[in-house]
Amino acid sequence: MKLFEQNYKKQDRKEHVSEATFIPVMTLSVIAITFLVGIWSVKELSDYKTEVERLELNFTEKQKQVTRNEVENSFKYIKYLEKNTEKHLKKTLQNRVNEAYLISTNIYERNKYKLSKQQIIELIKDSLKPIRFNSSRGYYFIDHIDGYSVMNASDPSAEGQNILDYQDAKGNYFIRQELEIAKTVGSGFFEYYWKKPNQKDNAQYPKVSYIRYFKELGLIIGTGEYMDNVTKDMQVQALERMASVHFGKEGYLFVNQRGNPLLQRWKYYESAKKLTAEQLNSLPLTDEEGDTTYFNDVHLQLMNKNQIGGFYYYNYRKPNSQDVTKKFSYLLYFKEWDWTIGAGVYLDELDEKIDEKRALLIRELTTELFRILSISTLLIAILWWRLRKVATGITNNLQEFSSFFDTASKEHVKINRDRLAYAEFDQLADLANKMLDERENDKRKIIEAYHEIQTSEEELRQQSESLIMTNQKLEEAMNEVKAAQVQLINSEKMASLGQLTAGIAHEINNPINFVTSNVLPLKDDISDIITLLNACNEIVNLYEKGEDIADKIKEVNALAEEIEVDILTDEIKQLIHGIEEGAQRTKEIVLGLRTFSRLDEDTFKFANINEGIASTITILNNKAKKKNVEITTELDTDLPDIECLPGRINQVFMNIINNAIQAVKDDVGQIHVATHYTEGDQNINITIKDNGYGMPQAVIDKIFDPFFTTKEVGEGTGLGLSISYGIIKQHGGQIMVSSKPETDDNKDSFTEFSILLPIKGKNELEKK
Repeated sequence: MKLFEQNYKKQDRKEHVSEATFIPVMTLSVIAITFLVGIWSVKELSDYKTEVERLELNFTEKQKQVTRNEVENSFKYIKYLEKNTEKHLKKTLQNRVNEAYLISTNIYERNKYKLSKQQIIELIKDSLKPIRFNSSRGYYFIDHIDGYSVMNASDPSAEGQNILDYQDAKGNYFIRQELEIAKTVGSGFFEYYWKKPNQKDNAQYPKVSYIRYFKELGLIIGTGEYMDNVTKDMQVQALERMASVHFGKEGYLFVNQRGNPLLQRWKYYESAKKLTAEQLNSLPLTDEEGDTTYFNDVHLQLMNKNQIGGFYYYNYRKPNSQDVTKKFSYLLYFKEWDWTIGAGVYLDELDEKIDEKRALLIRELTTELFRILSISTLLIAILWWRLRKVATGITNNLQEFSSFFDTASKEHVKINRDRLAYAEFDQLADLANKMLDERENDKRKIIEAYHEIQTSEEELRQQSESLIMTNQKLEEAMNEVKAAQVQLINSEKMASLGQLTAGIAHEINNPINFVTSNVLPLKDDISDIITLLNACNEIVNLYEKGEDIADKIKEVNALAEEIEVDILTDEIKQLIHGIEEGAQRTKEIVLGLRTFSRLDEDTFKFANINEGIASTITILNNKAKKKNVEITTELDTDLPDIECLPGRINQVFMNIINNAIQAVKDDVGQIHVATHYTEGDQNINITIKDNGYGMPQAVIDKIFDPFFTTKEVGEGTGLGLSISYGIIKQHGGQIMVSSKPETDDNKDSFTEFSILLPIKGKNELEKK
């Protein structure tokens, strides 16, 4: 205990720590450093193992999800094609027959007074016979209501022959079915089996046809489509879409038919590329349960396990390389087409990441171990030297401070700095002495702080009053901004009203002019008829008086020949028909205006979107005609009524279609408006597409911003699309835009707006 029995007088050199204290401290330091290095190394190795497992799991799960999504999306697309093909096919056939019917009507109307019926039929045959569509496999046929063939592209020898007893491969008298449809309803679809044009054998294929009865000539005009061709078109369309899919580093979709490839590495074949039995069995697959199979037997394994799809592992050559590496794929079997659809990921990317992680860990461990050992050796040496020097000084100084604090708690004393060995303790002494001095000032400072708090409370009260006044000014400024916004929106509505008024005035003026232009010749024709009737009345009067009427009859006959009664009668019918068309057109325009004009209705109600689109197009028809722009529609007849604000939805259609008319070129502009609904969906879809110059992405990003416009100053407010966006959001719907701008290399540009509206309307503004 000599260390604690030393005199406290100032010494030039202090004593060292005893060897008994130094050796245990050094030993414990070495053990602690070694133990910490070991723990750190084990932790690093454990973290590496965990990181590798996590990397493997995340990579595998992520890639599985990607491949599964790609395959299932393709599977859904094929299902979508199947679901919508029949409706699209029937609509296409109906449009084709309507076109042929219109051609026949025009030929008949132009020649019905000049040519015989047989000559007109020959003209119709000459017009329709060379027409081909659907990749040149579609054609028209014409049968007569009396049961003989007029035009038959698949069997020209049958023309002019009685075909009532024709039977298809199923024994159905399909010609009689065709005649029954024509006689009862005038048009319709029917199904049967029949051979294809230029076919060498007598095989028959399932076919769907649509016919329409041209009553004036007794002709049944029709066309059809073979279902195997429709299926093939769907398959080619599906393969083309899947061939464009890229994902991941080298991901692609592939399609096999009994192991033979239809789509492979972004290239598809119209028919399966046949492989030998050896090639089909040269690629073994292993599923997640460890069972082995081959590509051509995948569908059997899936059916045996009552599965639609699954993951399989195998080795396969990478694209554009001869390297064979491990790979896993997700496969789905589409039974209707006997297709196996899949997408895969190569696992060498995971191995590369693991190798990089392992190399990085080894470098870090080597570097850190060398650094730790170097620093530890240096620290131990310094510690060995320093411990011996400071041990005594620390012990003495601690005792000095202990004595000081015991005394200072009772009275005001200061520590003697001459008894301290190191500068740190001198600093502590200064702080301790300063603490004693400052303790005396605490009470005074507390009182001063109390007075300062009272002063601060008064200042805070004044600042609060200032903030209230500032807030009132901000509210006034906000009200002014809202008023300006309402004024701008009203300006946009007035601009739309101006367009509406100009279009309606012109549209109504056209049919009215048509009516007025027919009235004058109709009056002249009726005047001639009245003159003839008066002459006939004179004959009756002469006859009643018993006078000779022969001369008067000759006079009346001469008058009848002069005014050409037969031609005059037909002319009167045509003029009256023209007046009826003008009146009907005026009625349609007024009804369209009535449908469109519900702009101020604020109550959600059920409305037909097709009617709103039709009324909007009617209103904008004049503007489109001035630029010779063609507006076509494809409105889903099964579209349900939706709950909405009809007038505001019509305002959206007005803004978008009006912008499209302004965006397209004169004479070649085309705008296509379509509606679509799939049974069971909660929304309907409206698309408006034009072939204008298109927009770059920078414009698309700002297109719905208020006051943003690409038009010249004074031509637009920049509020039309912003208001439309707000209306769609108010209904809980979505509005999206896609565009392809025109370039020097590619003139095929377009802009398409897609709108989703919920069937069950909900006013999002009221929720807020």
